[in-house]
Amino acid sequence: MATNKRWFWLGDDVALREALGAHFAVPAASVPLSQAVRGDCVVIAAQAVGADVPTGHAFGAVRACKDAGQRVYVVVAEGDRAGVQLARFCLADGVLVWNATSRVLVADELLATPAPRRNAVDALLAKLEPQLGSARGESSLQRLLRFEREDTLLNRLQDPETGLFDGPYATLKLDEEWKRAHRFHQPLSLLLLDLGLGERVSDSERRQVLAEAAGVFLNECRDIDVLARFAPTVFLFLLPGTGPEGADVLAKRILAALRGRLPVAVGAPACGLCSVPSSEVPDRRAFLAIAEACLRRAAASGGGVCSSWQ
Repeated sequence: MATNKRWFWLGDDVALREALGAHFAVPAASVPLSQAVRGDCVVIAAQAVGADVPTGHAFGAVRACKDAGQRVYVVVAEGDRAGVQLARFCLADGVLVWNATSRVLVADELLATPAPRRNAVDALLAKLEPQLGSARGESSLQRLLRFEREDTLLNRLQDPETGLFDGPYATLKLDEEWKRAHRFHQPLSLLLLDLGLGERVSDSERRQVLAEAAGVFLNECRDIDVLARFAPTVFLFLLPGTGPEGADVLAKRILAALRGRLPVAVGAPACGLCSVPSSEVPDRRAFLAIAEACLRRAAASGGGVCSSWQ
């Protein structure tokens, strides 16, 4: 039985709704989702669409509910591997599996307590205490900020114009994530994005575009994703645990956000995408080469997302 008694349901399957009610031990809330508050639980069918679903589709609704502070679970049909990947990519708190024929609901993740995404500040300070020092009259927050300012190694890994990681560090992380994905048999996607900055863009405009773009990237990506400036106008995104469907969703979302924030004169941003596991990608070099080939193809087509290099 789930710990949160108040829950909302977005979907049309009556039998599924009843099965969920048995797990929660109470029926779904009778009020509309607009009355949900922080801490409430929302369960969304992967196929849910319509006016009652925030943003009009299930996976956009996940993000909207998460932003509102609600716990969100997605129900996918048994065997729907893409639905599971998309739900996890959108940061749902859990994925439930429904067999419509047998009317069996696998809801183990409904009972699980999600792990915290970051260590508490006090725990972090305790680990760093030997390095932080103890200047008289200096608060814990001041010590932490001073430690960050003095962390010259991190500064050396950052691109000064965007604050993102630089190309050499991205290459190192690419090798690391490639090995991890193969060792644990997990999907990994590589996205290359070219802003399409033309030669007529002034230096001040270029700096503004880079800052705006970095803001979009940081807003759209997860904490576990690796973001780096790979070349003067090309950015690299490493997406652990993300297959081609989830990576395509992110790429299109980033392009839409960029079109809304960047000047029209900048040009058409283009994305090249490659995902593993794939029989076409035997090693890390091919992984990067295919993403670059897809990027060139997307740029030659006037922008957008390309995941086919042939």
